[in-house]
Amino acid sequence: MTLSVNGQAQGPVPTPRRVMIVGLDGATWQLARPWAESGQLPTFRRLMEEGAWGALESVRPPVTPAAWSSFATGMNPGKHGLFDFVGRQEGSYGTYVANAGYRDGAPLWQLVSRAGRRATVFNVPATYPPDRVNGLMVSGFLTPAHAADAAWPPQLQAELAQAVPQFTFYPPHIYSPGHEGEFVEAVSDLNRATLEAVRYLLRREPWDLFVAVFVGTDVIQHFLWGHMARGDADLGDAILGCYRQMDAALAELVAGLGPDDYLLVMSDHGFGPLTHYLHVNSWLAEHGYLRFKRNPLSAVKFLAYRLGFTPLGVYEKLRALGLGSHMQETAGERNEWMKALVQKVFLSLPDVDWGRTRAYSLGFGGPIFVNLRGREPQGIVEPGAEYEALRAQIESDLRQVVDPETGQPFVGQIHRREELYTGPHTRRAPDLIFAPRNWSHQPFGTHEFASHRWLEPCRDRSGTHRLDGLLALWGPGVRRGAQVEGAAIVDVAPTVLALLGVPIPADMDGRVLSATLESGLLADLDIAYEEASEQNSSPRPTPEMSAEDEELIRRQLRGLGYVA
Repeated sequence: MTLSVNGQAQGPVPTPRRVMIVGLDGATWQLARPWAESGQLPTFRRLMEEGAWGALESVRPPVTPAAWSSFATGMNPGKHGLFDFVGRQEGSYGTYVANAGYRDGAPLWQLVSRAGRRATVFNVPATYPPDRVNGLMVSGFLTPAHAADAAWPPQLQAELAQAVPQFTFYPPHIYSPGHEGEFVEAVSDLNRATLEAVRYLLRREPWDLFVAVFVGTDVIQHFLWGHMARGDADLGDAILGCYRQMDAALAELVAGLGPDDYLLVMSDHGFGPLTHYLHVNSWLAEHGYLRFKRNPLSAVKFLAYRLGFTPLGVYEKLRALGLGSHMQETAGERNEWMKALVQKVFLSLPDVDWGRTRAYSLGFGGPIFVNLRGREPQGIVEPGAEYEALRAQIESDLRQVVDPETGQPFVGQIHRREELYTGPHTRRAPDLIFAPRNWSHQPFGTHEFASHRWLEPCRDRSGTHRLDGLLALWGPGVRRGAQVEGAAIVDVAPTVLALLGVPIPADMDGRVLSATLESGLLADLDIAYEEASEQNSSPRPTPEMSAEDEELIRRQLRGLGYVA
């Protein structure tokens, strides 16, 4: 509610309401709903019966750093600036690993803090370095493994490490054939450690907003979705086991809430099967949009590439021998010369002839960038008519691609960046973003030239992201059993701010999810908005990250199949 003195708004009236947000990375109602309805997830079932629930649309493409940043800020990526796991370095064709230092927009915990309420934030991906909140904050996934500044206040990091020494930002074991049992146990251990850290932070000090994210659901679905789909005797129930862990954790957290508290359970994206990789750079090269240098070394590497001597081919042979996990664990120790060796042996971006290349791909979702004059260091495509004609040509060629298995058109939706994004960072967004008609075919631009085939079966992972995540809201005044439609991830922040009585910045793209709330609660909220301020939208200083730390993060992302 808004306090008024002599007719002038004086800010929100303090409210006893508190909100706990539990993020389950990659969780999906596709699995949770039937398991809940069959009684295997009783807490999920309780949330469905006593609260409002439904799908939560992610960003496009549904990539973790972009999605969690849109959750936090209530803004589309064109405003907050994170589109992918990696971003393009200005003035080069290199990339940097995404982190909160590149994010614009005030996250909801900062807004809550500025309003005098207390926030505890734990393990949200892409939040390193952490914000200085009125309360506690520990960053999450994409935090450098050896970072000494991953918490606020600074002493919290050592305190948490002493209280819960087993907690890490990443699962300690990477999946590889023959070691599936170790992988399942590692994910289970990570879930237990995450819950123990949540317990510690809940005891540590009072809060008005509590945010915690569990990442085990995402990790286990990437690698064991196929085992679940096949009903394998030994691993078919591993994902269900992970969801049961989350169900038990939610039951414990619900039991600790008070009569004025709200629980919001959400995921940053959904999940589904993965059967094929679409290597976007290989497709662009095959269609003449991307060309290679004509010097002898690049020519030899191109010939080897055509014959199938590629990083993915070699990696699959090592993985088949049970060496994939060892390769990931040891790569970080000698990352610099290993990276140089790959670029010397395999066809890679340094072999691209940028003076003859019109388009290329960099990113998890297979985004396509035009080699634009004035933006790229060696851009050759003129802005304006030539740029628009090239985008139209690529789009036309994509629509001609046929799925070799079904004979149907391969590509579903194709978007130009201005169709998806608004805001000052739209200029840095991919020029074209597309999704296959069959989401089991995952586009990749992060692997440079990992394969000489543009489409091939995926052998290392069996699950990948989907657009629809999961949402459940529970608490006093929430419509019981209401199934929510049309909710988007940018809607979470304004909805939470409304429940807490904190004004909503006018530049948020999201809306309050009024359909989840009863009329009496809506009237009591007296939802208020405030003008966007420079404080809300000014960029944060980008942290200095050593080459070693960045390569360690890339190593973890490689293990999950996100980057090369």
